[in-house]
Amino acid sequence: MALGETAVAVGNFDGIHLGHLHLLETLREEAFKRNLTPLAVTFEPHPAQVLKKERDFCLLSTAEEKREILENQLGIKCEILPFTEEFAQTPPEEFVEKILLGKFKAKLIAVGYDWRFGRGAKGDIETVKEICRKRNCQVVRVEPYTVGGKVVSSSLIRGLLKEARLKEASLFLGHPYWIRRTVVKGRGLGSKLGVPTLNFKGVENLCLPNGVYAVCIDGHPGVANLGYAPTFGGRERTLEVHILRDFFEVSAYPRIVFKRFLRPEKAFKSAEELLRRIKEDIKHAKETFFED
Repeated sequence: MALGETAVAVGNFDGIHLGHLHLLETLREEAFKRNLTPLAVTFEPHPAQVLKKERDFCLLSTAEEKREILENQLGIKCEILPFTEEFAQTPPEEFVEKILLGKFKAKLIAVGYDWRFGRGAKGDIETVKEICRKRNCQVVRVEPYTVGGKVVSSSLIRGLLKEARLKEASLFLGHPYWIRRTVVKGRGLGSKLGVPTLNFKGVENLCLPNGVYAVCIDGHPGVANLGYAPTFGGRERTLEVHILRDFFEVSAYPRIVFKRFLRPEKAFKSAEELLRRIKEDIKHAKETFFED
């Protein structure tokens, strides 16, 4: 489906937090005034993963999760550009001219207060303004969004999640932290213990520390273990969720909401000792939902 002329915002949109929503709402309003299609342009993988500027970089959201929020919840078209080392060398002027104005037919570009782009991150709002003066497009600068005196940013939220400070992270996200993952076949360890679980992979880059969490999965209360199952010598980071209901229905690609951090992951001396602790975890998870 052809986009037609657009109003564009560019960003990583990792987590799509309150700061992003402030930018995107401005984009949508300005697009409506001019009869333009609002368009969010983002990248996959995250540039930080390709450029490797940060050690132990973690992600708040996948490309699929970003698209779900942008298109299904906000009604903003999403275009995901492949980010490579070669793409990172694109001159700022070429990115604006060929991609934003050429490929996406931008007539308006909404720019965050600190947006830097292009080779060497040399592009900024002045770069965009200079090009748009010559090409009949408009530029709207969007100021930072603050909560409690703090500028909302993905890096701030990553730091909070790394410390399992879920309630604080939710204040800046604007919602409880959630992910979607596909159910996969596990090793059946939970069933052998009498505590069956749904198993998920693709959690290597989650910001959360390994441990036990009270969660909701497609609306059902549960208790989850994120980590390596050290009692059984696991080598791959996985997420296992035990649902605290006898009868439930979960999709193959469920939404998992992290409600509270209960304890760090720990290796136990025996399966029996682990089972005793799991029963305590289940009790604490139930108390969490009762309190909420």
